[in-house]
Amino acid sequence: MRCTIRLAGVVLSVFSFLLSFGAANGATPHRGRPDPGYVSSPSDVQLTLAQYQSELSRIDQQLKSLVEHPELAKDLRSSIPEEWEISTSSGTFDIDNQDIRSRLERYAERNADRGEILPELEFKVESQLEGAREFDRPTDSSAHNKLETILQGREYRNLSRSPSPYDILKERVMALVMRLFSKLFRIASAHPRISKVLLWVIIASVILGFAVWMYFLLRRPAGDEYSFPRDGGALFPSSKPWQEWLRNAHAAAERGDWRDAVHLAYWCSISYLESTGVWKPDRTRTPREYLRSFKPQTGAGGRREPLEALTWRFESVWYAQQAASLDDFQFSLAQLDKIGCR
Repeated sequence: MRCTIRLAGVVLSVFSFLLSFGAANGATPHRGRPDPGYVSSPSDVQLTLAQYQSELSRIDQQLKSLVEHPELAKDLRSSIPEEWEISTSSGTFDIDNQDIRSRLERYAERNADRGEILPELEFKVESQLEGAREFDRPTDSSAHNKLETILQGREYRNLSRSPSPYDILKERVMALVMRLFSKLFRIASAHPRISKVLLWVIIASVILGFAVWMYFLLRRPAGDEYSFPRDGGALFPSSKPWQEWLRNAHAAAERGDWRDAVHLAYWCSISYLESTGVWKPDRTRTPREYLRSFKPQTGAGGRREPLEALTWRFESVWYAQQAASLDDFQFSLAQLDKIGCR
């Protein structure tokens, strides 16, 4: 935590230097004139936490209706402001909506990509809604005691309660970097020519870092994006027996590829339920649409909860690209067992 605070201090120092340099050269911050193709968006909106949750619920419901009425995407985008200002008892927070708005715009314009964009949008909005609900819950005064009880367990016996030599070394290096930056800025502020050189070095570093990030982003394997795994030319999940999906999941786990193991375990559940007649095969169906396909008359109602839990874990490691682990795979296998894949 202390390293993070110091790093934030370095960033603020750099930002302060840039502002002071701009002021010294007669520059004043201003908003650029919108280009001719600019389309006005709703102004920023101030909301309470309860209103914020209500707005997210509204957006979530309208996202679900886009499956049957994709033409409403533009109206939904227009109803979402560029930014929300949320007032809470802990302070005021700004929530940027540019990502949601841009995805809705892509959804409205790219018919071929709708099957991938919509579940990502649903996952993002539902994650924000869950986060807002968690924020609104009262603090558990016994949380610290519960944490201490958990840390006394055998599985945490090797956990260090004090900073390791490596952590201490990192803090010292960070402190040294902080001192060097402070000294460099003091020298630069006293020499305008050095200030200009330093400014351009910082700008070039930011541009170079962005270019490197874009390079690795574009080189990311296509498998990282969501797609239905069409092994052997299968057109829908049940074209391959669920036992084979499960074997492939275990094979991925043996390789240590936990992300793919969870991915294959999810499709094992879909293949199993599809082969038992819970729904008709349809390769274009999204994970959330599979959940909505459960009907009381199918007799599969008791399997919805484990499938929902498995879907949430699958989306977390696949869409949100969170790090997967053995625990994630074991959790997925437990849900498969509840569904009936034994």
